[in-house]
Amino acid sequence: MPALSIPDGIPSPAATMARFAPWEDVADAEKGNPHLRDVTYQVQPWLLFLRHEMRQGRLPFWDPHQFSGAPYWSNGSSAPLFPLHLLFVVLPLQLSFVMLPWLRFVIGGLGVWYLARELGLGSRGSLIACLIYPLSGLPVAWLLVPMSNAFALVPWVLWSVERIANGKGGWRLLSVTAGLELLAGHPETVIHTAMISTLYLLVRGSQDLLRSWAGFAFGWIVAAALSAVVTLPFLFTLFESSKWLYEGSGGGAEINWIAILVQPLRIVLPEMTGNPASGTWWGPFNYIGTTVYAGTLTILLASAGLSDFWKDRRWLAILAILIFSFLAVYILPLEYDLIKQIPVFGKLLHHRLRFAIGLSLALLAGFGFNRWIEGSGKTLLIGTSMVALLLGVAWFGFIELWEERGSVGTQLYWTIWVLGSAIIFSFSLFLKPDYRKYIWPAIPVILVIDLLAAHGNINPGLSLRKLYPVTPAIEFLNDKPGRVAGVGGSLHPNAAMVYGLYDIRGDNVIKLERYERVYSTFSTRYDPVYFLPIADWNSPMIRKLGVKWILTPPGYGAPVEGLKKLYDGEDASIYRLDDGLPVVRWLGTGDTDEDLEIGLRVDERLPGYWLISWDSPVEKTLVVAETWDRGWRARLGHGPGGWFTPEVADRVLMGIHVGPGSGQLELSYIPYGLIPGVIISLAGLSLLVISAFISYGEQRRFTR
Repeated sequence: MPALSIPDGIPSPAATMARFAPWEDVADAEKGNPHLRDVTYQVQPWLLFLRHEMRQGRLPFWDPHQFSGAPYWSNGSSAPLFPLHLLFVVLPLQLSFVMLPWLRFVIGGLGVWYLARELGLGSRGSLIACLIYPLSGLPVAWLLVPMSNAFALVPWVLWSVERIANGKGGWRLLSVTAGLELLAGHPETVIHTAMISTLYLLVRGSQDLLRSWAGFAFGWIVAAALSAVVTLPFLFTLFESSKWLYEGSGGGAEINWIAILVQPLRIVLPEMTGNPASGTWWGPFNYIGTTVYAGTLTILLASAGLSDFWKDRRWLAILAILIFSFLAVYILPLEYDLIKQIPVFGKLLHHRLRFAIGLSLALLAGFGFNRWIEGSGKTLLIGTSMVALLLGVAWFGFIELWEERGSVGTQLYWTIWVLGSAIIFSFSLFLKPDYRKYIWPAIPVILVIDLLAAHGNINPGLSLRKLYPVTPAIEFLNDKPGRVAGVGGSLHPNAAMVYGLYDIRGDNVIKLERYERVYSTFSTRYDPVYFLPIADWNSPMIRKLGVKWILTPPGYGAPVEGLKKLYDGEDASIYRLDDGLPVVRWLGTGDTDEDLEIGLRVDERLPGYWLISWDSPVEKTLVVAETWDRGWRARLGHGPGGWFTPEVADRVLMGIHVGPGSGQLELSYIPYGLIPGVIISLAGLSLLVISAFISYGEQRRFTR
């Protein structure tokens, strides 16, 4: 990986931060990967926040730094209990960033190895399969994203299902592998995994169908129970999110059937429409989400077993997964308007089933390799013909576009490599099996070289000291009260999570709908998924949210007339918004900050926790300008009992009636659904442990 060439390097596309203040002089933006923006602005801040909170002895329930406060534990992607993420709590930071993608790669590869062996492949065929899958397009493209945790566990889930079907295992193994996947940070992939594993068992069959399906269903039920400590709060957050409640397309692009139909050509030309890591991307959609290349020899080897797949229902089931995934990725989008009306199913992005295309191709390639080395596999000529046909279609349809963009040379290189490899390998059919056994080690080597050439630069490296460095502008803001916001992409969210600042903007996939409605009144428009910059700086709501500081690019004019510039540096300019209200204040009384704060004192403020002293001769409403959520609880004074839910003030903030008199207000956040989730998870764990002990005892009695 590129990170290994840098002394303090980590795999990170975050050099693209240099496009925005206050980081413009920190790195070379061209050395990043703009299509991996989620890693830069979401994933890495989440991991750093998890590390900070757990090292402080706190469970990371609430993120106070973005969206004027938002759920962290239950945002669906932070994966706070996934074992690989917990490495950030115990390991040095650089080692954590380096180990995380490598462990995902190894876990995914080992899963394919064990699955292939369970399906009857020998060690050489299993080696082929376990190298192809983790190096294929989608797993590499998403290697730095929590989705990759789930990708790495897909083969383990299928391995568990196969062991249920063949009678070697039971529901316990599936509950563990699927339970881990449910904690991995990408629920959508878990649903897709459940879909393809159901299809697998349906096509594969079993000698004892009732036992197999019962074990399959019960395994998934226990998996859901084991993970409920995270997934149950997530469901409550999801059902209140703009992504779930919004009826539109989620901010995505219009469906273009021509663009979709040409996507399969990238199976043979990985850079058919450029590569963002090289600054040459010009294609539709997103490179990261649409890459599917799994290697030239993979297609040929997979086709080498075509004549024998039908003899074994296990391999028919793998072929069924390939066909189903291909249809879901390339055909179903053409019926998008119909699909989005289907409950739950219509909310999923089925183009991500490309991971199943890569996995099934890897397994089928391992199967075909076995046939080839045994002296058969003549159907690989079908694969050669398919490769030649796809290349011909690509050149016929794209030659003019390539000429316009100066990429003919790149496409010619890949065409010569892909077609040349296919033709040369086809001639291996003339070799006797004894000779094939001598040359077979070259095949995994060629596959690895091919896939590294295609995908090796997707995830660039970056010096750790350049990942969210503390610039002079950040130092200026660190001890300032009030919230902050940036103009355009300046101080791009979720940077505040790293610096401990408090931003009213945020960049999460799961956003609370009630907050997005408010935010959209002063942003460019309502968007249920993506971050949009602030457009109307005169909005009264910005003041009510407590914004006191506005960061702009250096030398940039004030976004609102009359603002005083208090910081003017080479990295940024910072203006003070004098009429921004205090974060803790009385509702609707007084004209100055002093009037709004008379009798109020913040004694303690932590993520998900406030302790506020108050004193008022009359009953008033105390407003805390942090986003209201069902998980917030309040009580007046210490002692047992007395917890209640704060009211909603100013559409989205917390309001608590106090007075007359004096006392302390305590606010504490516990994700809604966490307590029942803990109980369900403990019940699932108890069931798993008790069942394992009973099974162990029965085995010992049987062996005697």
